[in-house]
Amino acid sequence: MDPKILRKETITSALITDVWTLWTTNDGITSFLAPKANIKLEDNGPYEILFDPEAPLGFRGTEGCKILGLEQMKTLSVEWKAPPQFPNVRRQKTRVDIYFERVEALTKVRVAHSGWQWGEEWDEAYEFFDHAWNLDLARMQQRLSSGPIDWRKPYVPAWLGHRASPIRDHVPVERH
Repeated sequence: MDPKILRKETITSALITDVWTLWTTNDGITSFLAPKANIKLEDNGPYEILFDPEAPLGFRGTEGCKILGLEQMKTLSVEWKAPPQFPNVRRQKTRVDIYFERVEALTKVRVAHSGWQWGEEWDEAYEFFDHAWNLDLARMQQRLSSGPIDWRKPYVPAWLGHRASPIRDHVPVERH
């Protein structure tokens, strides 16, 4: 049986060095993905994305996650955690591989989210991330075209559709 892998991609006109910096630095991540981060770009360095910095410790984001590997300007592999509404999935880390590729004058970013198990809560978490990665890549594009995301009223593209709850746990969203 083939493993379950969630795959997303986008293409931007930004330079690959700029896109790499967005995903691999605290300032980069906080400009499009989450309000706070703790990243140290080295093997086994922290890759903690704090989607809700005011939440109790352990419920803020990907606390405790690490960089599994990297190849400068090509690949970043990290551990990942589900948000608190998926407690059983959250206890077990998944893996996110982000690939950066220059295609003529453009930069392609591909995300492969793996490590999924089977079961109802795992399926719900997979569905959550299917939408969340669309939002994350849209926010990356918005950041590259219009500047950093304002976390007091974060950008949500209209095409994402109407959801009953916010994409990211505890982060208020405003639709555009």
